[in-house]
Amino acid sequence: MKKIAVIMTLFVLFCATVNAAPGNNPPPVQYEKGVVLQVSPLDKAMQKEYFMGQGELVTIQLTSGPETGKTVDTFNYVSGRSPYEIKVNQGDKIIVAISNDMGRTTYHVSDFDRFDYVYVLLGIFVLCLVVFGSIVGVKSVFVIAFSTLLIFQFFIGQVIAAKINLTLLTLAVSAVIAVVTQITISGATIKSYAAILGTVGGVAVAGILSIAAIKLMHLNGLDTEEAMMLKATLLPAVDFEGLLFAGMVLGALGAVMDVTISISSALWEVKQVKPTATVRELFATGMNVGRDIMGTMSNTLILAYTGSALPLMLLIAAQKNVSMLKILNLNMIVTEIARAMTGSIGLICAIPLTALISAYMMKNKS
Repeated sequence: MKKIAVIMTLFVLFCATVNAAPGNNPPPVQYEKGVVLQVSPLDKAMQKEYFMGQGELVTIQLTSGPETGKTVDTFNYVSGRSPYEIKVNQGDKIIVAISNDMGRTTYHVSDFDRFDYVYVLLGIFVLCLVVFGSIVGVKSVFVIAFSTLLIFQFFIGQVIAAKINLTLLTLAVSAVIAVVTQITISGATIKSYAAILGTVGGVAVAGILSIAAIKLMHLNGLDTEEAMMLKATLLPAVDFEGLLFAGMVLGALGAVMDVTISISSALWEVKQVKPTATVRELFATGMNVGRDIMGTMSNTLILAYTGSALPLMLLIAAQKNVSMLKILNLNMIVTEIARAMTGSIGLICAIPLTALISAYMMKNKS
């Protein structure tokens, strides 16, 4: 037995050494676009060639990369029992995984090529903004592009680098987005400055509540499969509690900006019509406008979070024999509730803040 154990140990060490050698790393998989030319069932000869019984032979023409125009055949496994299988039809645009192992190039159906339709939706979105919004629509396109680039090019890069505290980074990014958005859309006016201050105040309230919720409820940020995969494989050093805080704050930012600019713009127009309006009158008007907005915008946040968590809700509803005490205290459940509540409270608190700030800043302006 000792000899067998020694032999097995040496064999494992040999395999680990071979796999770790620089020249034995598997070659990277290359992904290119393609279009399905033909889908046909496998005959018995093909089944023996591919060693598979369930599936189909797919003829693909590559439409990108160095082999553009090349036609290849590949086996696509389809059993009909898994939701993750990719069932293709003639004319479908797909992503082809190309690998080269020991001088043999193989091609496989990786996924559908969906992003061309994303470009179509983006084009319709931009067109609607420009046509119906005129110059404001053009400004809206700019601020959307700016916010997207700031988050993807700067914020996510800093999160991966893990050199800056995520709480400070999130608040700074939120403030920059609020300033650029409000000034670009409404100009460098009092109503823009009032909306910015109201947004910062509302987001600060949401941020404080988010920190308290994360600490008191012992939330760890690992409420989704993506977060757990990142923690286990790619980004173990990332502060996932801080990432959860960032998600809560950024998720509420857009709704808070919407509310604050609505209130400050309304008070600006009231002041133009009635220059003698006092601070008390302006504040009361702002609160009246805010109350009308409050219910619908809070409901908007709740519905947005509910829509994103709909599969989770169905999973809960399907568990008839599981204790509700256990379900309601799950990390993923409490995280979604905390996300919705902190954002809604921040939005509600932004209303009186914006009304008060706007009233004082506009009291002597006509």
